[in-house]
Amino acid sequence: MTSLFLPLPWSPAMPDEYVHPETPPVSLEHLPGDTSIHPAPPLAVVGIGGSAGALDGYERFFLGLPPVTGLAFVVVPHLDPGHRGLMPDILRRCTSLPVLQIEDGMVLQADRVYIIPPGFSLSILNGVLQLGDLADVKGSVIDTFFAALAADQREHTVGIVLSGMGTDGTRGIQAIKQWGGQVLVQDPNTAEYASMPSSAVATHLADAVLPPDDLAARLLSLTQQTLSLDAGALLNNGDPASAPLQRILRLVQQRTGHDFSRYKRPTLIRRIERRMLGWRMQDVSQYLRLLEEVPDEIKALFQDFTINVTSFFRDVEAYAELKDHLRTYLKANTQPQGTLRVWVTACSTGEEAYSVAIVLHELIGEISEDHALRVQIFATDIDRAAIDQARRGLYSREIAYVISPERLSRYFSVKGDQYQVRADIRESVVFATHNTFGDPPFTRLDLLCCRNMLIYVGQGLQTQILALFRYALRPQGLLFLGTSETIGTQQDHFGTLSPRWKIYQRGEGVAELPPVSHAAVSSPLEQEAGGQAGQRSRSRPDQRYPSLSTAQEAQKALLAEYAPPAVVVDDQGEVHYVHGRTGRYLELSPGRGMNNVFEMAQGDLRYELPAAVRQALTERRKVVRSQLHVEVEGSTQTLDLIVTPLTGPSSGLVMIVFQERLDTLNSASPSRPEKTDQVMALESELHHSRETLQATVEEMAVSLEEVRSTNEELQSTNEELQSGNEELMTSKEELQSLNEELTTINAEHQLVIRDLALANDDTKNLLEGAGTATVFLDNDLKIRRFTPFISAIIPLTLSDLGRPITDFHFNLRYDHLIRDVKRVLKTLEPFEMQVQTSEAARDGRDQTDGGRWYLMRLSLYRTTDNYIGGVVVAFTNIDLIRSQGTTPNV
Repeated sequence: MTSLFLPLPWSPAMPDEYVHPETPPVSLEHLPGDTSIHPAPPLAVVGIGGSAGALDGYERFFLGLPPVTGLAFVVVPHLDPGHRGLMPDILRRCTSLPVLQIEDGMVLQADRVYIIPPGFSLSILNGVLQLGDLADVKGSVIDTFFAALAADQREHTVGIVLSGMGTDGTRGIQAIKQWGGQVLVQDPNTAEYASMPSSAVATHLADAVLPPDDLAARLLSLTQQTLSLDAGALLNNGDPASAPLQRILRLVQQRTGHDFSRYKRPTLIRRIERRMLGWRMQDVSQYLRLLEEVPDEIKALFQDFTINVTSFFRDVEAYAELKDHLRTYLKANTQPQGTLRVWVTACSTGEEAYSVAIVLHELIGEISEDHALRVQIFATDIDRAAIDQARRGLYSREIAYVISPERLSRYFSVKGDQYQVRADIRESVVFATHNTFGDPPFTRLDLLCCRNMLIYVGQGLQTQILALFRYALRPQGLLFLGTSETIGTQQDHFGTLSPRWKIYQRGEGVAELPPVSHAAVSSPLEQEAGGQAGQRSRSRPDQRYPSLSTAQEAQKALLAEYAPPAVVVDDQGEVHYVHGRTGRYLELSPGRGMNNVFEMAQGDLRYELPAAVRQALTERRKVVRSQLHVEVEGSTQTLDLIVTPLTGPSSGLVMIVFQERLDTLNSASPSRPEKTDQVMALESELHHSRETLQATVEEMAVSLEEVRSTNEELQSTNEELQSGNEELMTSKEELQSLNEELTTINAEHQLVIRDLALANDDTKNLLEGAGTATVFLDNDLKIRRFTPFISAIIPLTLSDLGRPITDFHFNLRYDHLIRDVKRVLKTLEPFEMQVQTSEAARDGRDQTDGGRWYLMRLSLYRTTDNYIGGVVVAFTNIDLIRSQGTTPNV
């Protein structure tokens, strides 16, 4: 029994009956803050990355979470190292979960939110958070944490990418998917800064792309739902014939042409569980019906079986050690003019193949300047979409974090917002769809790379693949495996060069080709059409190579003796078949061995052959060139050149027949016939044409050299432009980082402004609610602020702000207010006095009683820094108090 937290797939083409049900409500067993409950380890860890300035995404996400989830949340935003972060304060307002700023060595607990402090990077080991130096991660703090989290928590990991600038987080979600975790991404259309979510979406690894409000609900549906699927339900309790697993694999094979029956069963079951959990299905038969009715689900299951997760120079130390062993191998086993053959299996999107190509390019340049080795790399995979992407050689800008700047500038060029592998490296790699254990292997290999494929297949298939690798490699050839893989039962046939990085060397001896099953990689139509043919060929093997009869033997001997010499060539002159003694007319040139009839032709044939072959292929008819002269064994021989295009399976090829003329075949005298004036004129014209052609060829060679020189100058200019472009990109990234920091500070300032506005509103309501008439004066006795109640004593309006208080008449029976204010400023001591207004009260009292009574209090106005900024004049109505006591003297 297994329990997994897995994604919910969705396609707009899916039937209504397969729409996912609503997520059930979360049961709240314990509320945060209950000290009687000991903190528990989390069911899963949710890593959240984004920009600190895009606070809206964080707030909307956390507002959608319940108080109890069983999850631990680790927030890793881009923070300004020199600025005090307010993220903990901001998140506390939108979630009831405890929000903690991370300290080194802090243990993860469920239902907690952890926030990275400014100026640090973050990692995790055994559930313990570890702070590190920010400079070590080179700006990719989210990638670094996601990769560490995936390796530590594996399938119990969820990565969420929110709004942000740059591509940080893209490499991290690849690591999360590789370890079996889930990835959620904010919809770029809802993001303040769409760069980070757009880069994450471009990887096609996201399990869901939603607005922040919906991400919380989807996260709960992933983690609150668990699937307990009995493996026996898929295996039918050991009956392989009718097992649902076999039926599922047959459906996948019929749809995709690939057979996964020899993969490890636990791996297959886990992948099927992922899909069933995504559909919230417990019944295997229901999922089988889904596969039959929704073809896209088979494609999705196939993608789950073949997770294409790779990177450049995975395990840099492993590639460095491989380079050392290749250096030793090349010096000992390869001829200076030879070809180095390499096969990279399960290459996915090509990063590993290009990594090997770069290592070999560097290595050949180091060995010797005159070492003209030709590198031929075959990179294969069963996923056609991954192969198509590998051929383009286009990768996101985040590869700069895993490739050294030297290699990046030398082997990559900037194309838009991506990096592209340089043409010379791309041309050295041939990508093809190929099944490692189902198709015939590449042979005579010097290096074979198969990293992290054997861990997914069964033991029997591993043994077969390793035997096939031994057959494909030359003696002393190198085998490069993944760090979790070994050579198993092939230990007697391989020597260990690096036990840590799994680099082996093939031993001497002959290896037999293990049986290869072509049905594993054939398409459904090919399987149907080829099945009966294969049975017929196996049932009558003698019919594939029938024995020759006596008549056929005699016919063969007569053809060899009397038929004219002939060769079969293609449109480029490459020889495909030779009959008879053609050495009389074709001669090997000095230097590198060749197989081109145009370069081996002698005499008049050198000029007539190419034209005749082109004419025969173009017009699809036999072409004859008569009476051509060739020097044969010291004498001049006249012959007819006959070029005939072939049909049927050999269409595109021509047969060249060298037919010697009968009038010169047995002539005793080698002398040529008398030349007429017309023949001499034609030969003179031909000689002139040849001289003109030679001059033209020489001029073309000079022009070609000039073109090459110009091309080199253009390449140099292009490299300078590329260098300038890279500097501009670096400046752009720095500006983006600065802009992000400014945005973060601005967001925090907005928060402070809101707090100040709230405090101002509180102060205003406090003053007006107390009913006190107050006026605030600066050190020059100018009005700074006042409450509405002051109009009963001093007639002030909003337009009077900034005017001296001495410009106004006071409605008081007291003439020393200005004197008292100046005295308070001078002595720094408060002053109190009971005063009465000049007007009679409006409550019906007698006019002789005078106006209302106020307690006038003069006090200093002090700033937060304890500076004196003026005087506060406050009048408090004390009519009620005076009516109950004695009347003081004024």
